[in-house]
Amino acid sequence: MRKLAAFVGVVWLSAVVGFVLSPLLIALVVAFSDSELIGFPISSYSIRWFAAAWQKEIFWRSALNSLWLALAAVAVAGPLGLAAALAIRRAPARIAQPVETILMLPLLVPAIVLSLSLLVASVLTGVTDAPLRLWAAHSVVVLPYVVRTCLASLGSMPRQVEEAARTLGADRWRVFRHITLPLIKPGLFAGCAFAFILSFDNVSVSMFLVNQKTPTLPLAIMNYVEYNFDPGVAAVSATMVILSLAVAWLIERWVGIRKVLG
Repeated sequence: MRKLAAFVGVVWLSAVVGFVLSPLLIALVVAFSDSELIGFPISSYSIRWFAAAWQKEIFWRSALNSLWLALAAVAVAGPLGLAAALAIRRAPARIAQPVETILMLPLLVPAIVLSLSLLVASVLTGVTDAPLRLWAAHSVVVLPYVVRTCLASLGSMPRQVEEAARTLGADRWRVFRHITLPLIKPGLFAGCAFAFILSFDNVSVSMFLVNQKTPTLPLAIMNYVEYNFDPGVAAVSATMVILSLAVAWLIERWVGIRKVLG
């Protein structure tokens, strides 16, 4: 009976994983098609669509926009998320819990509601510069991931380590620099990596805040497929997927995703 239950569990898990990954795998296969139109299964293989797609200005220019936007968001969310995690860790529970809940709200609020709220806020504050409001919005959206991973790392660090250093005469800055930061660096690195991926791939928030001069890569792909149906868009998507998987692999190899997520 146990063997049957285990077998059914394996089959069910395989079916779920296959269902989730099948669209991704199909897109990756189509990217290597030699056909002029998207079709599956493909009859012949080629890498010409990778070169053809990235020669289009709409893709490489929007990719640069997404790149600087993700790096800028990480530059804000990294230090702020680390500071917030340290404050939550050291604050009393009656204060720490509400603060942590507030910082996690971007994960709980529906994306469309959050996007409209950020758009209204940018209009009310008079922020009409698209790069600036994109930077601020992406920083808000990815901040919870940095806070979460830093809190997970802090949770595995004994409080007595910092107290021992203070007892031996180290000031707060030296304790943070030589003890706290090295111990929580894996969580900070993982949080920044997650923030980069999520900012680079973001659609919902960017859709409401971009203009014609600052399109992001996901939106450029959406606009392209509205009038074109060639495997070039699959090649661009495959490149994004491969880069995201590479970052996730680096996180798992250097840090351990389970470790930083608690």
